[in-house]
Amino acid sequence: MIQISITTNKQTSISVYPLLTNAELTSSGNTAKNQESVSNFLASGEHQGKYGVMRTIYQNNERMMFVGAGDLDKLTLQKLRALAVKTAQKLNKNNIESADIYLTELDIKGASLTDKVQAIAEGFWLGLYTFNVYQTKEKESKTELSSINIVIDGDEAEAKAALDTAKAIASGTIFARNLGNEPGNVCTPEYLGEQAAALSHPKLKTTVMDKAAIEKAGFTALLAVNQGSNKEPRFIVMEYNGAGNNDAPIALVGKGLTFDAGGISIKPAAQMDEMKFDMCGSAAVLGIFKAVTEMNLPINLLGVIPSTENLLGGSAYKPGDIVTTYKGLTIEVLNTDAEGRVILSDALAYAAEQKPAEIIDFATLTGACVIALGGQATGLMGNSDDIKQSLIQSGQKTHDRVWEMPMFEEYQEQIDSKIADIKNTGGREAGTITAACFLSRFVDDIPWAHLDIAGTAWNMKGTDISPVGGATGAGVRLIVDYLQNKVK
Repeated sequence: MIQISITTNKQTSISVYPLLTNAELTSSGNTAKNQESVSNFLASGEHQGKYGVMRTIYQNNERMMFVGAGDLDKLTLQKLRALAVKTAQKLNKNNIESADIYLTELDIKGASLTDKVQAIAEGFWLGLYTFNVYQTKEKESKTELSSINIVIDGDEAEAKAALDTAKAIASGTIFARNLGNEPGNVCTPEYLGEQAAALSHPKLKTTVMDKAAIEKAGFTALLAVNQGSNKEPRFIVMEYNGAGNNDAPIALVGKGLTFDAGGISIKPAAQMDEMKFDMCGSAAVLGIFKAVTEMNLPINLLGVIPSTENLLGGSAYKPGDIVTTYKGLTIEVLNTDAEGRVILSDALAYAAEQKPAEIIDFATLTGACVIALGGQATGLMGNSDDIKQSLIQSGQKTHDRVWEMPMFEEYQEQIDSKIADIKNTGGREAGTITAACFLSRFVDDIPWAHLDIAGTAWNMKGTDISPVGGATGAGVRLIVDYLQNKVK
């Protein structure tokens, strides 16, 4: 990660100034406005502040880069974050090693200085993310962006605190992205357990159960899905006592399918390689724990991750099988590709058994959610209006957005089975909702929210803050803000 510092004075030979439409500069840019080259540049009409358009000019051995911020009335924290991404990439492409950034001078409605510092820093750290560890071709030697100074006019201590928060969130998001982008032959359930165990903090305790321990504990639904794989499953439990008291924790449950071929109900070959991303729910949980521990957030958390592959084999579970869960409920398996909810049944029941204050689960659960919401928002369902409204607010602030879908009682009828307690698919209609209905049977009366990240967990074309494509780290920024609000 590049070094980012807070300063009140110019430090380097290149300054990055925002430029609004109609060639309007902010205060620092205006100090150079009367200089001949700047005045000529502004008068040329070549750059009128169009959002994302950048140009560099030279004045007295100093470089000045003007970044188009567009119409001030339309500027949001997300657009500022995305503008920082574009700026980071432009500086890096132009072999700039260090730069002074004046983007905090942009006046964004409802945003404080610390909000802007955090957004800019997140943009620079996340915008320069790459995943190229498996490319053996020798990389071209060039100067890369290694540090920036965010120039501010305000409370330096508060700005530095915002920078620390941004760094922890970016670190957690990058950790989640790396886990998601690893190939399935590397990121196995065992590897996922090792990565969880490697997260270190004095107030964090991690338990990674192997197959023998899973069998002893009775996580039979997880074991059923694992039957077709020769890779052992893992059941990961993380306990973070950040509040230092006996308050009930917030439980975070993440689906950890390290590769999903669909089992006997095999998926089509096209884009099956992307099923390495089916563990992005678990990656989100691990990324959140990394961010929270780096922030030393005073809150108690419980993390639960069931992990396996879902493959074909002579021992694989089959359509028509009846599976008994950890909770004792029986599942009629109609489609072995609806396996995420099956392994989550054990994890949610275990989490509920620990009596947490609330449960939030993350899962790349349904293709139906991708059809409904695309890659713009995560599907949100649950039994708690308080949790859902708070998640919606955090989603709006972080742009890690969620959209609520209904869970009317009538939807529950679609997963009723004639020969077992429930069946693992309710058919084509309302597929995202009936999957959530399935999960709801395992949380008892504990306040609970379900986040279907199937459309947001990865994007092969890239997004405005994840431009290289692949895993996005969806859920990390959302939940860290949600937890910060809980602490407040």
